[in-house]
Amino acid sequence: RVESVSEGEPPLSQGDNPSPAPATEARHPPGGLSDGKTFHDRVHDQIHMPRLLVAVIDTPEFQRLRKLNQLGSVPFLFPGAVHTRFEHSLGVAHLAGRLVKHLRAEQPELGITDADVLCVMLAGLGHDLGHGPFSHLFEHFVNEERERQQSDAQPAKKGAAERWTHEQMSVKLLGRICGGLPLDELGLPSWQEDLAFALALIEGLEPGEPFPKNVGRSKGKRFLFDVVANKRNGIDVDKLDYFMRDAVGCFGKEGIDCHISRLIRCCRAIETKGEIQICYEEKVALSLGDIFMLRAKLHKHVYQHHTVKAVDLMVADILRAAGRHFTVRGSKGPVALLDVVNDDVAFTRLGDTVLDAIEASTDTRLAAAQELIEQLRRRKLYPMVGYLQLEDGATPPDAASVAKYLVDNTPQAKEEDVHVEVVTIKCAASKDARNLVASDEVSHIIVINALARHN
Repeated sequence: RVESVSEGEPPLSQGDNPSPAPATEARHPPGGLSDGKTFHDRVHDQIHMPRLLVAVIDTPEFQRLRKLNQLGSVPFLFPGAVHTRFEHSLGVAHLAGRLVKHLRAEQPELGITDADVLCVMLAGLGHDLGHGPFSHLFEHFVNEERERQQSDAQPAKKGAAERWTHEQMSVKLLGRICGGLPLDELGLPSWQEDLAFALALIEGLEPGEPFPKNVGRSKGKRFLFDVVANKRNGIDVDKLDYFMRDAVGCFGKEGIDCHISRLIRCCRAIETKGEIQICYEEKVALSLGDIFMLRAKLHKHVYQHHTVKAVDLMVADILRAAGRHFTVRGSKGPVALLDVVNDDVAFTRLGDTVLDAIEASTDTRLAAAQELIEQLRRRKLYPMVGYLQLEDGATPPDAASVAKYLVDNTPQAKEEDVHVEVVTIKCAASKDARNLVASDEVSHIIVINALARHN
C-alpha cells in the first residue's frame, strides 16, 4: 500500500506505523528519543513514543492493560467510562516526556540527559502494569484476604499481614519486560542503573526520604521523582492525565478549563527546603486549585458514588467466592485466584474479563460466584440503606460502630450483611493547602455510605 503524507505530518494512528525493526538492523539508528511511533490519543491528540517505549508496549504484559478499564466498576454508572489502563499509560508517558523536555530546554544547568527523559517516560508508561482486575478493587480485595488469613492463622497478629500494592507488581513486571530488551541499544547506555532509576520513579520518594544510591544519578535530580509519582503535593502527570481522561469518559468533557500545556510551560525545578523540587509560577495557582476541585468532583460523583461502591462490593464477593476454586495457568501449573499476586505469570493472564471466565466455567464449585454474577448482569445490586453527609470539620464516626448500630437495630440483620465506608473527600492533597496554593484553605466533604448485601 502506498499513501502520500504531507511533509512533517505524522500518521494518525498506531496502525499507520509499522513496528520498529530490531535494534540490530542497520536501517534504524539505535535508540534515542527521535525514532519511534506516533499514536492518536483522545485527550492529547498525536503523541510520540520512542523506540524503547514501543518495545515495551509490544509485549503481552503491557497489552494486557487493554483488558483493564481505567475506572473498574464505573461503567455500571457512566456507560461511556470504558477507557483503559492502556491508553492512560500512554498518556502519562507522553506528559512525562513533555514536562522533562521542557525543564531541560528552560534549565540546561539541571543536566537532564536523553537517558533521564527516557527513564521518566518509561516509569510513566509502566506505572500501572501491576493493576489487577478492576484495578484498585483487586488491591483492596487481596489485602483484605491476606488480613483474614493472617487473623485465622494467628489471631494475636490480626492486621499484621504484609500488604501487597500494585506499585510493587508494576516494578516487578516492568523489570521483567526490560530484562528481555537490549536497553543499551534502545537509548539507555548505562542500562542497569537507568532501569533501577526508572523503577524507583514508579514508587516515588517521600519528602526527606534518602535518595537511592543505585540509580547512577546524584540527589540533584531528586526533582525527577516529582514527575510521575509526586509524594510531595500530589501534582504529577499521572493525575493530570487521569483527571482529564476520567472527566471526558464520564461527563463527555474535561470538566474544568485546565490547559496542561500552560501548566507545563509554567513549571521550574527550584531548590527549597534542601531539595530540588518541581514548582509552578504563581499565575497558575488557580488552575492548580481547579485540578484539586476536579479531583473532589470526581470522587463525589464518580469514584465514591454508591452505585459504584455497590458494584465493587459485589465484584469483591464474586472474587472471594471463586478465590480457591478458579485457577489460572501460572509459571508452575494452575494457580488459585487468591494466590495470583504471588505468581507474576498467572497475574498477567488476568483482566476484567475474569468475571466472564468464572461465569462460563463448568466447575460446580463456582455456583455461588456465578449466582452473584447473574445478579450483577440483571442489575440486582446491593442496596444503599443509609447515607450521611457531615459538615466540614465534624468528626466522622467509626465504620465498625455504625455497622454494629445498623445490625442491632435491624431485624434479622447479620454483621456480614452490612458494609459501611467512611469517605473523606479533600479539595487539596495536603493538610495545609497553602503548601500548594497560598490563598486556598482545605475543605472536606465527609460521606458515609452504608450498603447491604441483600435486598
